[in-house]
Amino acid sequence: MSSAGLRLFREGGIYTAGLILLRAGNFLLIPLYTSLLTKEEYGAVGVVLAVANLLTILGMMSQSHALLRLGTDAEGDTEKLRVLLSTQLTWVVAATAGLTVLAAVGWPWILPLVGGLSLWPLGVAGLATVVGSAVFQMVLSWLQFSRQARAHTTLSVARWLVLMAVALALLLGAHWKAEAILTATAVSFAVGSWQGWRMLPAGVRLGVLDRTVLRESLAYGLPILPHGLASVIFLATDRTLLAAYHGLGAVGIYELAAKLASVVFMIAMGMQKAWLPFFFREDQDAAARGWSRVRVLSFFAVSMVACVSVGVGLLAPELVAIAGPDSYADAAAVVPVLVGGNFVRNYYLVVVAVVMANKSTARWIAAATLPAAGLNVVLNMMWIPEHGAIGAAWGTAVSFGVSVVLAGILGRRARAIPFKYGHAAVLFALVATILWAGHGATLPVRLGLGVVFALGLVVLDGKDLWKAVQVVRQRGVR
Repeated sequence: MSSAGLRLFREGGIYTAGLILLRAGNFLLIPLYTSLLTKEEYGAVGVVLAVANLLTILGMMSQSHALLRLGTDAEGDTEKLRVLLSTQLTWVVAATAGLTVLAAVGWPWILPLVGGLSLWPLGVAGLATVVGSAVFQMVLSWLQFSRQARAHTTLSVARWLVLMAVALALLLGAHWKAEAILTATAVSFAVGSWQGWRMLPAGVRLGVLDRTVLRESLAYGLPILPHGLASVIFLATDRTLLAAYHGLGAVGIYELAAKLASVVFMIAMGMQKAWLPFFFREDQDAAARGWSRVRVLSFFAVSMVACVSVGVGLLAPELVAIAGPDSYADAAAVVPVLVGGNFVRNYYLVVVAVVMANKSTARWIAAATLPAAGLNVVLNMMWIPEHGAIGAAWGTAVSFGVSVVLAGILGRRARAIPFKYGHAAVLFALVATILWAGHGATLPVRLGLGVVFALGLVVLDGKDLWKAVQVVRQRGVR
């Protein structure tokens, strides 16, 4: 492992540590939420936030991705970076504010998608998160691009602390219910955006709108928009159909399972935040350096997420018992399926960096995301009416698998990178087998399966793992 590899995993470790801290904090709040909110109220939070997330993605037009890619081209030119960031922020604020107003006016037409929830107070509280969330994401993207991993993590944790404080005050002090969580989310994004703005380069301000820069930024971002929309479709379709066929109580059970399984995706995203800028720079230097670092480090990242996947999947019954009362017990069967889906999604995050690095290929990313998102809708419509939350989980997992295959095909057209394809396939089979064997097993058996997985991983990639250990011991991680 080179010094660049150590830096990658150091930065990824900082991102991941922050996400683990946030997830741990959220996990501690889940029992409070489930004790104070009914399944229907908890499900309402998930549905409204899914709508708000959709509006945020539509308004942003993938400008956070555009900042990472176009910023790499402008690196070293302070003025170009200032104009790029100012233009993108101006667009994002104007677009998300406009969509928020349109959604409020058109709420009667949205009612069927949100289980009949009224605009006041839940709808308003959810819509209030949109602009702040968009600005906050842009600030985090800047910190990610400029490799300020500690600042990125500190800001994320600070926003969560605000969310926690406001939510607890409204839940316990004012005795609010679902609106407490939504309002706290909106306040936290507003405060986080204000804090984050002070971390941006001097001279960045709203109102700057360079048309040439905006055209270039939207030209890159618009074709990537389906990439973001696919995530919303994955997030919203299962919840809205569960609400329609089985009621908000089923959404609450699914929401709890998704929260627990999302630990896997959070770890994957922690590595992705460091991986994306690293890969863009490796791509620029590939002619001189080759792909050896990418080949080794990408599999290390995937293996790390595999370990978390096995841990969460095998301990699902215990995690559900801690997180909620007996009325949420059905979530235990849903967690391993969603964990498997999130592990598959981790492969997508690695491959999609290859697609995004090539401006021409990035425009075709919809060919990988939209068919998978469409399949997700079809599978959910087929399986949710009969199987409920477990059907929704399988629909999501299978669709993620399709997105990986399609993104892999597209990535090969962009760059012929010698990833450890055989190792990756064996690792997936190992994780899937362990999760399947652990379903319904006793705790000692499941712990034994965890040991089997660890031994299998050592056999699979022990040579490179040992080299990495030696390098770390020699150089240390500064």
